[in-house]
Amino acid sequence: MEKKYKLVAKVPKTPKSAYDHGRFISSLIEHQIKHFHEIEKSLLAGQGLTDITKIKTELQASEYLKKMTALLHPQGAEKPRRVPPPRKPRKRPKAAKSKGKGKTKSKRGKRKSR
Repeated sequence: MEKKYKLVAKVPKTPKSAYDHGRFISSLIEHQIKHFHEIEKSLLAGQGLTDITKIKTELQASEYLKKMTALLHPQGAEKPRRVPPPRKPRKRPKAAKSKGKGKTKSKRGKRKSR
């Protein structure tokens, strides 16, 4: 398989300890919430807006950001189903034609079940 790019950086997986439901939000997430709230004001003018002053934990922030992302990108609101990649058909060796009469025993023995 050919590489498309000359330099590809490997990114390690995020550890499970990186996300904590009860942890207070960082300033980065707080600013992201404020930006989304400004968008919410313009989109949902006159409707019930979310009180962002009550968003204190990562769980509350993730729920709000998920709601706003679904509002902005309705085509992505539904989770796409993961389709497994198609399996390649196995190539079986062709059986040799025997000139003798009847069936003969295979030299390999019985095939084991998988």
